[in-house]
Amino acid sequence: MLGTRRDRKRQKGFAIIYVALIGAFVLIPMAGLAIDFGVVYNVKARLQTSCDSAAIGAGYLLHATTDLSNTTQYNAIMSAAQQFFNANYGTSYMGSTVTTYTASASSSTSGKTITVNATARVPMLFMRVLGIANSQVAAEAVSNVRYIAMMIVVDRSGSIYTESASALIQSSLNTFVADSTTSYMVNGVDTVGMVSFGGTWNEDFAPTTNFQSGGASTIGTAITNIPFCTAATGGANSSTNTGEGLYQAWYNLYQMNLPGALNVIVLLTDGRPSSFTGYWTPVSGSSCTNKAQRAGVYQTYVGLGWPPPSSGNDSSGLLGSAGPTYFDQFTALPETNYLAVNSGGCAYNSNQLNIGSDFNNTFPASVGPVDNVGSGAGYPPGLNTKGTGIPTQSGYYSNPGQNMQDPASGRYAAFNVADNIATLIRQDTTLKPMLFVIGLSYADGLTEALDSDWLARIANDPDYITVGVDPNVPAGQKVYQSGQTPGMYCLATNNSASLSGCFQQVTSALLRLTQ
Repeated sequence: MLGTRRDRKRQKGFAIIYVALIGAFVLIPMAGLAIDFGVVYNVKARLQTSCDSAAIGAGYLLHATTDLSNTTQYNAIMSAAQQFFNANYGTSYMGSTVTTYTASASSSTSGKTITVNATARVPMLFMRVLGIANSQVAAEAVSNVRYIAMMIVVDRSGSIYTESASALIQSSLNTFVADSTTSYMVNGVDTVGMVSFGGTWNEDFAPTTNFQSGGASTIGTAITNIPFCTAATGGANSSTNTGEGLYQAWYNLYQMNLPGALNVIVLLTDGRPSSFTGYWTPVSGSSCTNKAQRAGVYQTYVGLGWPPPSSGNDSSGLLGSAGPTYFDQFTALPETNYLAVNSGGCAYNSNQLNIGSDFNNTFPASVGPVDNVGSGAGYPPGLNTKGTGIPTQSGYYSNPGQNMQDPASGRYAAFNVADNIATLIRQDTTLKPMLFVIGLSYADGLTEALDSDWLARIANDPDYITVGVDPNVPAGQKVYQSGQTPGMYCLATNNSASLSGCFQQVTSALLRLTQ
């Protein structure tokens, strides 16, 4: 028994010595190694953050640079990148030393790129016992700044005149895109154009990179000359053909042909759609002298309240073909008095309320733009035939009917046409256009209220929650549709601060998206 106890004591003593040896030669070095690795990891993370900050921070200046071959402009970008790097890394983070730092910028057909590389030497603490005095870490950051291809779409319907909002819109647009000191868009770099719409449409400013410096032809001049309704041109006599404005902007993006750029449509509107473009064929019993198909804009009266009644004195009419030709022929905008071509003998020629008798009181189930429509390069996809291809009976409203004398059918069909064109735009996988929609609302009750739920749907805003303005859109739902390019909706009131704030939100989004 005594011998056994002595053996056990000897075993315990040996175990203590063994554990001590293990701690000295294995556990302590492992703990030290973990500490050194932790230092290396933190230095690596800080170095990467500093490179990211340099590339992103210099991105705004990179976007604003018109010529990278200009030494002064190039050096300014490099200096900005260096300052952002230094501000984030410091002089000796955790005892490390920056051993190399390089930055370079280049341009391509779709945008510009800045690349930042850096390495740092990290002193070891415990690894020195193994003969390792330092470790080297490296980081790289690349920031791609895309060019912007933008079409601005301005609603110039009669309600703009009624609410005296034209000057407010022009002022905000000038700040947003025409003034080089306040606009994020860069003259000589980005491409900007503008169309406006009432019942028909007009190309107010053909897309160009020299949008602020074209002499007499600048975006600022075009904004000043937007053909808003005036007392001399019939005041409020202009409907809202939202689908036409969206399509013509989309077509212009294809004319720019910049698939690698950030393609953007900025829509500013103050009302619900009330008209649409299509092809119309008089029925055999019509009194029209010419029975051939003709292009025209069908418009409905918006003064019957919302929701529109199914009957009433609806001043429907068929206007002339949309497009630049219309505006080249007339200096004023008497849209409600300009009848479609070949209207001789037609019942609606003398009174637009008689339009139903010429077309069997029915508008088509499929309509569409008649200007700038085609197939192949330079044309938007999914709409290849003039005057047709866009459903009037599906989209935002289901089966609204085709009765030309029914205000509800006409209004809801106008919604569907614009909604379906916007869907085609959001589904475009070539240009992937983003829709930024600004709704301008009024509190005086003089004009019809906006449908914010629908405008947010047009933009495909992923953050918008419906308020249930219309009975077919329950409150609390998201309007975002997956598989389609997301955009942004902003609701503004009829004052400078609010509308400018919405344009600033668009600018902030562009700043994020281009980098």
